[in-house]
Amino acid sequence: IVNSDTYQQSSTRRAESDKIDPANQLFHRQNRFRTEGEIIRDLFLSISGLLKHKVGGPSVFPPIPKGVAEQSFAGSFKWSTSKGDDRYRRGMYTFFKRTAPDPNLITFDCPNANVTIAERNNSNTPIMALATLGNEVFHESAQAFAKRILSDKSCNNDHQRIESAFFLCVARKPSLQESGNVIKLLQKSRSYYEKNPEESTKIVGAHSCDMINDNETASWITVTRILLNLDETISRE
Repeated sequence: IVNSDTYQQSSTRRAESDKIDPANQLFHRQNRFRTEGEIIRDLFLSISGLLKHKVGGPSVFPPIPKGVAEQSFAGSFKWSTSKGDDRYRRGMYTFFKRTAPDPNLITFDCPNANVTIAERNNSNTPIMALATLGNEVFHESAQAFAKRILSDKSCNNDHQRIESAFFLCVARKPSLQESGNVIKLLQKSRSYYEKNPEESTKIVGAHSCDMINDNETASWITVTRILLNLDETISRE
């Protein structure tokens, strides 16, 4: 399906096509949708290089905010965060506790598991952007993504790294304006972390790069957080 000409039609409206097919009955364009809640985390993990593709096995417990599990019935449920590869399994393997579901799934319109539905909701709210900017799962992806970009031997300068990062996120090269904006952000971040090295250590965490100081890695994490949080990254164009 995804390789068909129909599916690959742009979501951009074209005046000449609208005149011929105003109701889009000929599918001259496709609608633009945000990807499903279960796939959002998968996208971040895949782009960062953390996603594990193991098939089958028991449910896993990725990180969730503190206090969520305690809201389950009688507060008796304990969420023990998975370790090793299980921490980065695909979203379809995440354990679903109906009385205390993973808040990332709920934020991105995952249906209530207590009832059946005829159609899924598909919303866009500020809470979603706050989740992808601040949640532990997504921040860890930004850390690993920065390390992936800095460790890529085929990229020798900032422009090549930005181009590679853009392609991994949105499957296209950045425009000159986009590239310029990212360069400005990178330079501003370098200046900040050079003056505040203790902050760079915090933001890098366990994702330090060999032969690259934490100030530089932290500056790139600032960039990767923004690129991962682009609307285009989690939307089907």
